[in-house]
Amino acid sequence: MFQCRAALSKCKGFSVRFNSSSSSGIPKLGTTPNKFNAKSSAFNLRPELPEGLFFHPAPAAPNPEITPKAFLPKSDARAASDLYYPEQDSLVTANVAYMPVVSKASQPKNYKFDASIVEQLQTLRDQGVSRKQIREEFGVTDNFISLVTKPNAQTQQQQKKLLKRSARKWSAKTLKARRLKEVKKSHWERDL
Repeated sequence: MFQCRAALSKCKGFSVRFNSSSSSGIPKLGTTPNKFNAKSSAFNLRPELPEGLFFHPAPAAPNPEITPKAFLPKSDARAASDLYYPEQDSLVTANVAYMPVVSKASQPKNYKFDASIVEQLQTLRDQGVSRKQIREEFGVTDNFISLVTKPNAQTQQQQKKLLKRSARKWSAKTLKARRLKEVKKSHWERDL
């Protein structure tokens, strides 16, 4: 084989490229391939921060002689002193006016309602008031509204009509699965 290579390389007008075993010609992958989707997988860990604003100053101080308080050891007296690097606190207070408003600040929910308020919720729901209006007025979640009250009878009839309309388009397999689900529910309700 070596003689063939030598003979081919001496021929003029004829060039042959030989595959070498060096890794320079092999393309490198950017990431290690795995079975998880890098964009939408739960394997792709992301930090879960609570909602709100955070002051996260740059780790570098404006003056190289100053060590930021975050990097000082707890035993150091400068970390607790107000006289050491006071600009750090003044930077926060000066920039609060320019910070964006927190739109998704979580509000504490109040679920301590007596029977009279639950009756008010039910009457509003019977009148056809939307869940959004009830939620804003009483400060409760949609889940709480559905647990405490029964849906409006007219709304239920409309939903049943829509279900019948869409059920006409179901295949035989879907209809069979739906009936089986209803049988399982009835058995569960009768505790069989």
